[in-house]
Amino acid sequence: MDYFNTWKSLTPIRDMARRLGFDVGSCHSWDDYSSRFQAANDRNVGHMVKKAKEIAGVLSTGELPVLQAMLHAADFSRQADEISDERTWRRLDHTYGDNATAVALAIMRR
Repeated sequence: MDYFNTWKSLTPIRDMARRLGFDVGSCHSWDDYSSRFQAANDRNVGHMVKKAKEIAGVLSTGELPVLQAMLHAADFSRQADEISDERTWRRLDHTYGDNATAVALAIMRR
């Protein structure tokens, strides 16, 4: 199974990437995603992490873990923890369907 392509094609991932202003569709692998996300963040002086923190306050309880999973998959786990006041795992109890799949695939990142 191609976990990355499954992950990037999930509606919650595409929607969250759009909110962040990030083109996840152009990424070809987990490493490519991480590299591009990090480059976008650095190029804009922390733009991706700042945007993530901005939108975190308006996301539903199911959407927030998707954002955190995207940060984790891009090697920004510390920032993902900060967004949830270090309650990342407790929030997963409220995550179902494609949101839960998106989070699980990011955790399983291969």
